[in-house]
Amino acid sequence: MLLKDILELKRDLENQNLKLAPGLAGLYGEILVYKKLKEKFSKKGYTIEFDSGHSRADISLKKDNKEIKIEVKTSRLKDEAPGAVFGFAINIKKCEEHRNTVFIHPTRGKLLGDFCYFDFIILVCLDDYFKNSEFYIFSRKIIEDNEKSLRNTSRQFSSLTHRIIFVEESKNKEEITQFDRYLMKNKSKFRNWEIIG
Repeated sequence: MLLKDILELKRDLENQNLKLAPGLAGLYGEILVYKKLKEKFSKKGYTIEFDSGHSRADISLKKDNKEIKIEVKTSRLKDEAPGAVFGFAINIKKCEEHRNTVFIHPTRGKLLGDFCYFDFIILVCLDDYFKNSEFYIFSRKIIEDNEKSLRNTSRQFSSLTHRIIFVEESKNKEEITQFDRYLMKNKSKFRNWEIIG
């Protein structure tokens, strides 16, 4: 029901030459991922729940004493400095367990935090009509192993610490990192839901 309401609101706004707010597109993506996780993991005995709060991931899967934390990021195709891209902001967050983990941000200076608030991050690429969506799953290890290549250096989005982009059409090669180039050739490797649990 909520997905239909968001689509209806999107159509109404487009009739007025307005765009759907990014927060609602993000909620749409979270609901799509929630539904996919229920479909794939309920039969394996997991309960799937929305989490809340700034220090938590978006969705958790729970089974026995095991919890898998899922962060969801959603993007529509945008024209940005690197070109036509699906762009996803990933920020570090403060962690009680790793209180002294420091990241030096190019404009904000010294920040405390890391990526331990999620086990997996699921990226949702939406087409213009929200009819076809593609999902890509990254483990926290992949994010941590490629942290330097994922650092945000764009002044346009100076508050963000990290980002992943899927470059559909390249415009400025200097804005594209080694990891971005790797994804351009290999993003299909990140479509495997089974790595989650």
